[in-house]
Amino acid sequence: MTIISASDFQSHFDRFQELITPESKGHSFIDFTEGKIAAWEGYKPTLRQTALARLSPDTWSRESIGSGSIVEHAIDSIEIQDNKANFVNNLVFWQNRFGHANRDHRILLEARTNRSLKHALDALLFDLYREDRQEGMVFEELAELTGHKYPLIAYLYFLKDMTRFMPIQPTGFDRAFAAMNLGFSTRQQCSWDNYRRFNEILLQLVPLIEAAAGIRNVRLIDAHSFCWIYAHLLKLEAEGAIGQTTLGKDAGRVVSGREKSVITMRLSIEDTVRKSNGQSIERRIKNKESGHSAQELEALLAELLDLQGNRCALTGIPFHFPGPDADSNLLPSPDRIDSNGHYVRGNIQIVCRFINFWKGASDNEEFKELLMLVRSV
Repeated sequence: MTIISASDFQSHFDRFQELITPESKGHSFIDFTEGKIAAWEGYKPTLRQTALARLSPDTWSRESIGSGSIVEHAIDSIEIQDNKANFVNNLVFWQNRFGHANRDHRILLEARTNRSLKHALDALLFDLYREDRQEGMVFEELAELTGHKYPLIAYLYFLKDMTRFMPIQPTGFDRAFAAMNLGFSTRQQCSWDNYRRFNEILLQLVPLIEAAAGIRNVRLIDAHSFCWIYAHLLKLEAEGAIGQTTLGKDAGRVVSGREKSVITMRLSIEDTVRKSNGQSIERRIKNKESGHSAQELEALLAELLDLQGNRCALTGIPFHFPGPDADSNLLPSPDRIDSNGHYVRGNIQIVCRFINFWKGASDNEEFKELLMLVRSV
């Protein structure tokens, strides 16, 4: 059954182009290997390779079922974060930002101290990656055992075979599906039938994307990226974060609300460095305190926003970007992880403005502990 006609999809692709062009400094989408969409989504295959290396299912044996070693491999394949390389797994909500109960892989962590749960999960994961057991049956049993944690299960299947299975975050994809009038929803629908249909829809979008964009060799993961970015752009538009504005010496440069935040953060860093050094900064000369030119600094800040999913690094609160309904407390603000260090790659995180004000020069780990105490009250 055709989910959407070529002509209807073309109208949505044209809308996608209208939205992504101002987010890409005036450059329209060409293909999935360059431009903004590559910067936002190109990390997924590399992330999967890293996760598979940690999962290492080829080293598992049936005798290890019940020992918890398979569960530990699964946890390790999820908890991927390299601050120095600005590389983090954002396909699963695993970080303990909003309490243990909200972590997608909570059940895996709890299996460490629950013998029967440990054995059951070890066995199911072994069946998924090493046996020929029916994938739908394994999915349903995992759903029952994990409390229907859709992102977690989809991620595990994505690691198994990225030519057939994609990760999922229901809210985002449902926004794209609703915009295209596909009559399909994933929210609170964690089941094998729903997941199979989700991947089928993405697969059916592949030739439509190829025709609309005039490109070839579009992969399932590219269709996944298209839907995710389309949903993200629609959300930015609804928040008033996509628009045209100018800022200071960058007058004449067409920027969105998000890019305006990047420029504002870059200017803030330059101003802080200039005041600390007591010297002027030439825009094209690397400063000894930041180690980055203006262009490099903006690229790094945009990269961090992508890496953090446009959320505060310390609280997980979604950022607001300049717009009519923006809350200034929730605007993004650059923060040094080590307050004694410089504004360089590996020592910058982006937080909500009010969090930066609260944190001041406090130790980063100590401040995170204080936040956890507040959440526990």
